[in-house]
Amino acid sequence: MYKGRLVSFSALVVLGAVSLPSLAYNALGAAPAAAEHISIEQSAAGPAPGTIFVANAGAYSSQTEGTGKGSVTAYRPGSTGNARPELVITAGVDGPNSIAFDRSGNLWVANTNSDAVTEYSRAELAEASPLPTVTIFLNSPVGDAFSPAGDLWVGSTVGSNYTVDEFTKVQLAKSGSPKPVVSLSPSDCSFAFDASGNLWQGSSGSSVYEWAKSQLTRSGSPVPLVTISSTSLSEPCRPTFDSSGDMWAANYYGDSVVEFSKAQLTSSGSRRARITIKPKPSSSEPEGLNNPGDVVFDPSGDLWVPNAGADAVVELTKAQLAESGSPTPARIIAGPATGLNWPWSLAIEP
Repeated sequence: MYKGRLVSFSALVVLGAVSLPSLAYNALGAAPAAAEHISIEQSAAGPAPGTIFVANAGAYSSQTEGTGKGSVTAYRPGSTGNARPELVITAGVDGPNSIAFDRSGNLWVANTNSDAVTEYSRAELAEASPLPTVTIFLNSPVGDAFSPAGDLWVGSTVGSNYTVDEFTKVQLAKSGSPKPVVSLSPSDCSFAFDASGNLWQGSSGSSVYEWAKSQLTRSGSPVPLVTISSTSLSEPCRPTFDSSGDMWAANYYGDSVVEFSKAQLTSSGSRRARITIKPKPSSSEPEGLNNPGDVVFDPSGDLWVPNAGADAVVELTKAQLAESGSPTPARIIAGPATGLNWPWSLAIEP
């Protein structure tokens, strides 16, 4: 998948022992130990709505290089600067590259190194040191997303073969190695669903693909219904959709965030992004965006972007997304106390 700076992402070897001298200046402190956790706004009901969860792949920090463990860290709504996480999840986490919440507020983590997807129930997320509630075993999971129907889809790799597999809510009720209900062989990148249940996937080049909901009902290698190619795309990571149905994607190599309108997505062709955002550098984000790996909207319509190459997470407000430009991020979470360590994927507590 993501080659070059991220090496062969098809097996997510980003989580292996790789030396990136150019990122040495950015090696932030390791995640706080469990004893240092601060229980903030937590109860038996779980974290507060709007809590920001980040999957830290962990491979490129001097503290964890070669271990590949990583972590999932969570930050209270309103966090900024060198904010200490209110929660650090390490049990069952090994090379996390994608996280997603289900409708009930349970967190699911795709762990490439341990060949497992782990669930942390909403109640478990209220604990100081959450433990996996359910563990689903499959080969090198490299992405996960829930369909509008509530089924979990997981990208999986076996050698050079990449599949996207569907697991029903019933199959996810207990640990094991369930057989996928549907197994597709589409592209080679992280994916997301739009509001209609169509599957959208980025690529290791300069394209995004759509498979219609009707194409997802049986296993096989369906031809994409829509292919969007664009010079505005450069290794686009997992796309997301705003409330208007417009698609946003982070360019891993382009260090930018781009938007394509809903109208631009109705048919295949070459398109130029309607909006391109390349945030201004700052003291805590010296390169503006640096290897952004994901884009996620919060309930207010602001966009959050984890920057793997800068050990930082930035927020762009809804107003800043209205037109192309280089705005200063509204908020930046970065610093040694944050525990951010090659942050690759992000999810916000519903």
